[in-house]
Amino acid sequence: HVMKAWVVRVLTPSRLALLLVNTTTCCTVGALGDVCQQRISQSGPNDWARTGRMATLGACMGPVYHYWYLMLDVALPGAKGTAVVKKVLANQLLMAPTNYCIFFTGMALLEGHTAHAAVEELQSKFWPTYKMDWLVWPAAQTVNYVFVPPMLRVAYVNVVAFLWATYLSHMKHKTLVR
Repeated sequence: HVMKAWVVRVLTPSRLALLLVNTTTCCTVGALGDVCQQRISQSGPNDWARTGRMATLGACMGPVYHYWYLMLDVALPGAKGTAVVKKVLANQLLMAPTNYCIFFTGMALLEGHTAHAAVEELQSKFWPTYKMDWLVWPAAQTVNYVFVPPMLRVAYVNVVAFLWATYLSHMKHKTLVR
């Protein structure tokens, strides 16, 4: 009965619509960030398969972000002081590393690379990306938790994420020297 009540509450039409909007937005942001990065870094035609992979991964992460923010608001209620600090730290220490592990390995696998090659890419690109994350996301998330209503949090984050997706596309397609 508890599970049924949770499913009925979480899967209401308005919540499903918000999940769809959040997922579609993540998909679109991933694709647009990649197109932007391609326009910046190359003079030839866009690699639409590459953009499709970014969109696919964005669509896969949309529900993760959607439920992550819902869970954070339940686990850490409030938009002031300690609650905001805890939410920002949860994002930085739990969600960000998870996101980059999924991003770099997922993209490599979607490109047809082996699991071993995907892990090697993750190992070479994780730390530079994660360090840059600390320069961008704590401030963006503080604004998110203090000023943005819960139902608009994924949408707000996706505005910042457009710029971040452009950076991630750059990191993904950059050759790093080990």
